[in-house]
Amino acid sequence: MEDVHEERPALRALTIGEIFDRAVTMYVRNFVVFTLIVLTLLVPIGVLQYAYTDKAGDSLTQLTRQILHPGMATPYDGTQLAALLGIALVVLLLAPFTNNAVAVGVAAIYAGRKPSYRDGFARVFARWAPLLGTSVLSMVVLIAAYVGLVIGLTILAVIGVALSRGIPALELILGIIGIAIFLAGIVLFIVILVCCVFALYATTIESTWPPDAIGEAFRRIFNRREFPKAVLISLAYFALEVGVLILSAVVGVMLLQFLHSPALQIATGTIINAVLNSFVTVLLAVYYYDVRTRAEGLDLEVELERLTAPA
Repeated sequence: MEDVHEERPALRALTIGEIFDRAVTMYVRNFVVFTLIVLTLLVPIGVLQYAYTDKAGDSLTQLTRQILHPGMATPYDGTQLAALLGIALVVLLLAPFTNNAVAVGVAAIYAGRKPSYRDGFARVFARWAPLLGTSVLSMVVLIAAYVGLVIGLTILAVIGVALSRGIPALELILGIIGIAIFLAGIVLFIVILVCCVFALYATTIESTWPPDAIGEAFRRIFNRREFPKAVLISLAYFALEVGVLILSAVVGVMLLQFLHSPALQIATGTIINAVLNSFVTVLLAVYYYDVRTRAEGLDLEVELERLTAPA
């Protein structure tokens, strides 16, 4: 039988640099399994994209024409909307399961075991109902946060315009303050998104029910000790995700432009996204354990043994 044991990382508080270093180490040593887990989500999306390749090409042509001729009417295509809704549905259904399977793999490494594709999904699907419940609650939280931020920023903008009307110096000062508040709002939203990811992890790893998972995730992040570090990690997470999107888009456009192969474009984009997004997910899972290590200490040892014990 294959030996499933490996060197066990120490459960201790980490600096931001150490979090990245540990995530890179875990990811490189278990590149195949983590990438395969994320491909479970991305392959169906790629198939849907390929099924509507011609429509996507028509959309690109229409977009180019619209840019060159702003007054030109663009016909509505219900098929494209159906494709987008199909992709959104796949993401909403599969993303929590694949992300949590990666987190279970990280838990296995902390327990001194090799992560397994089969075991990761087995642990996650054993908690499928609470996980879907937490996903729904997380969507509600994110939508509420988004709406609240938009309303709050709009009110502040209206007040700022009213106060500074006719006073150029005040307009400049309030404009700078407004930009700072807007950027702070974006950062706050990203931190809330990380809290929702932690809640999903807790549903599987800690066997927590949805309301408790959401509440505990926010308590762990929104406190004086953890919030500054959470902001830095969240910014790094956002930068990595933007980098993934840019790299995937640039490579895809180049392949489509020079090789004229939509299939190759989609396949390459899927692989790039799988490789980079699996690392980002490992990074968040390592940070999740870092937060819990400082809050709970040795209690994690018992939990990891329980979570990764052979069935």
